[in-house]
Amino acid sequence: MKGLSRGRRGKRLFPRMRWVALAALVGIMVVAPSAGATVTVPPGSMTVPSSGSFLYMNSQSGDYIGQGIEQLYTSADSTITGSLPQGGDYFNASAIQGPYTHWWYVNIAAPTGQPLAVGSYTGAFRAPFRPAGSPGLDISGDGRGCNTLTGQFDVNETSYAPTGELLVFDATFEQHCEGGSAALYGRIRIENAAPPPDVTPPTLNLSDVSAEAPDASGTTVYYAASATDDRDPNPTVTCTPQSGSVFPLGTTTVHCQAQDRSGNVAAGSFVVSVYAPLQFGLTVNSQGNASSKTGVATISGKLTCSRAIAVDLSGTVKQLVANRVYVTGTFSVQVNCAAPSTSWSAGVTGDNGKFGGGSANVTVIAFGCELSCHSSSATAAIRLNAGK
Repeated sequence: MKGLSRGRRGKRLFPRMRWVALAALVGIMVVAPSAGATVTVPPGSMTVPSSGSFLYMNSQSGDYIGQGIEQLYTSADSTITGSLPQGGDYFNASAIQGPYTHWWYVNIAAPTGQPLAVGSYTGAFRAPFRPAGSPGLDISGDGRGCNTLTGQFDVNETSYAPTGELLVFDATFEQHCEGGSAALYGRIRIENAAPPPDVTPPTLNLSDVSAEAPDASGTTVYYAASATDDRDPNPTVTCTPQSGSVFPLGTTTVHCQAQDRSGNVAAGSFVVSVYAPLQFGLTVNSQGNASSKTGVATISGKLTCSRAIAVDLSGTVKQLVANRVYVTGTFSVQVNCAAPSTSWSAGVTGDNGKFGGGSANVTVIAFGCELSCHSSSATAAIRLNAGK
C-alpha cells in the first residue's frame, strides 16, 4: 500500500492525529444491544471466509483509515489473535502480516461494566475513551487512526470453553472517522482451538494464624484463605470454621477446599492458635549501686510474663545530692522476657552530675508487643550503695 507510513514493530503511529479529550466533544448516551441495528457490509470483489480467523475491511472512498480499498487478512497469511475474557466488556484483536508489512488493531467494547454479548450496538465512540453508557469501536492500523469516531457494530457470535477461554468471536462493524461520512466496513472473526481438558486442581494459599483472647472465652478470628488456578482466575474457596468465627483457647484446625470451574478440587488445612491474655508485670529492686569512680548508677529488677515477649524498658533515676541539687539520668534497654520471669538491669549516667551513695527515686516503664501490645510501670524509692 503505497504512501502509508509504518512505525517500529508493534508500535501504533498515527500521523495527522491530535489527541483530544473526547469527553468534551460528546454527550452521554445509554445504549443496549438491539437486534434491529444490523450492520450491512457492502459487497466487494474479495470472497470473505465463513470460518477461521480473519479480518476483512471494505473502505469507502474518502475513508482515511482504510484508504478506500478492500483488504483481507487471514490466518494463512497473517498472525491473527484476539481476546475477550468471559463476561468482559472489551474485545481486542490484531492482524499482523509479515514483519509488520501491514498491521491492524480492532477494539470493540460494550458500555463499561456490561458484558460484551451477541447483539447490535449503535452510537459507538472511540473505544478507549467511550463515555459511560456508550459502546466503543476503534479500527486502526498501518500507522493510521482516528482521534474521534462514530460507528456501530454487531456481535454475531461468541463461545467459550468450559474453562473460560475464548473459542469464537465474530463481529461486523461500521466506523466513521473524524465525523466524516465515508465509512470503513468490515468483519473480524477469531477462532481458537479448544484447549486441553483442565485436570489440574487449584493451589490453596493458607497460613497458620495466632491470636490473643481478651479472656478465657476465646476470641473472634479473621483469616485469609485464597487459591490460584492456571485456568480459572476465580476458584471458589470454602473453609470450616469460617473466618470471623469465635475460636476457643488452644489450637483449632481449619479445613479448606478450593474448586475451579472444571470441578478440580484441592484440600488443605491450617491451625488457628488462640492464647490466653498475656500476664505482664514489672518490679524494681530496692537496692542499687553507684560507682564512686564514674558516678554511674546501676539499678535492677524483674519482669514477669506468662509467655516469651521482647520488652523495651525505659525510665529515670533522680537523686538529691548534698541536699542541694538533683542529679537526673535516663536509660533505655531491651530485655527478652522468658516465662515466668526474667531479671533486668540498667546503667544510668547522670545528665547533670554523678550519682552517689544514698537514696534515689526510680521510675520504669516496660512496653512490649506480641500478639497485642502490653505495658507496665513501676515507681520505687531505692538505696544506691556506693562502690567502685
